[in-house]
Amino acid sequence: MQYYLLILLAVVLLALQFSTNKLYQLRCGNTAAASLTFSTLSGLTTSVLFFVLTLAMGETFTVTPYSLLMAAIIAVLGCTYTFIGFKIMAFGSMSVFMMFLMLGGMLLPYLFGVFWLDEAISAGRIIGVILLVISMVFPVLSKDRSGGVIFVLLCAAVFTLNGGVSITSKLHQINTEFASCGTTTFVFLTNFMNCVISALGLLIMRLTGSKMTVDDRETTVMQVIRKNVRVIALIIVGNAAFGGLSYMFQLIGAANVPASVLYPLVTGGSVVLSAVAGLLFFKEKPDKVSAIGLLLSFAATFLFLF
Repeated sequence: MQYYLLILLAVVLLALQFSTNKLYQLRCGNTAAASLTFSTLSGLTTSVLFFVLTLAMGETFTVTPYSLLMAAIIAVLGCTYTFIGFKIMAFGSMSVFMMFLMLGGMLLPYLFGVFWLDEAISAGRIIGVILLVISMVFPVLSKDRSGGVIFVLLCAAVFTLNGGVSITSKLHQINTEFASCGTTTFVFLTNFMNCVISALGLLIMRLTGSKMTVDDRETTVMQVIRKNVRVIALIIVGNAAFGGLSYMFQLIGAANVPASVLYPLVTGGSVVLSAVAGLLFFKEKPDKVSAIGLLLSFAATFLFLF
């Protein structure tokens, strides 16, 4: 029961994390520089928080090659979908981004669990897969967004990338062949690698800055941050705390709950709570077409429990 309570808390924190993403995007824009700056600052803050937490909990701070490799893979995938997510939220609502993000994070690891880990399959879950595929069509047909084909491709990319994150996280947590680090240390590693990769991206952009427009330069983003330093700092710290703790609870769940149960719970809760957060914080009221898609995806996730 305790693991299910942790998963529920992880879902709430996840919705809050992506609300801070939206807040930052509204203030700093959705350019590559804005996204990479956000990933760098958030990754650095989260890694510092979890370095302190690891020491405070008395956990041995041990970094292994296997954990470092897995953390790097997760960081690359995470940085990429964060950048794409900024673009999606500019075209449509936060709930649409979260829907594709979380469905990818559920459906792909579920299929991985069935075909690679020999987890159980049932009629309810087969129906759930069909409903999930159908549910993803509705946001694409919605009139409450722009972007055309680009929007569809971005949603498909986020779906795939977060599926890769979930599969990689699950593999790390169930690994028995290679030496791996503890849960809080792994959260530190993934966020530290996220910070490093994002910072390298910013450096490359700076070195090639003459080839970019003014809106894409890091200095423009930094000017916005300096003018709103207190608010941006609160957003970054909130994002780090919400995201880091949510990921830690999900990792604990991944080590103790089957993937075919864990990810449906996380997905179903996140889809609903992100829509609620979008409505409460950003006045994003989904149109009828998007609402049908959200309801279908929410219903489909619970079929995975049977």
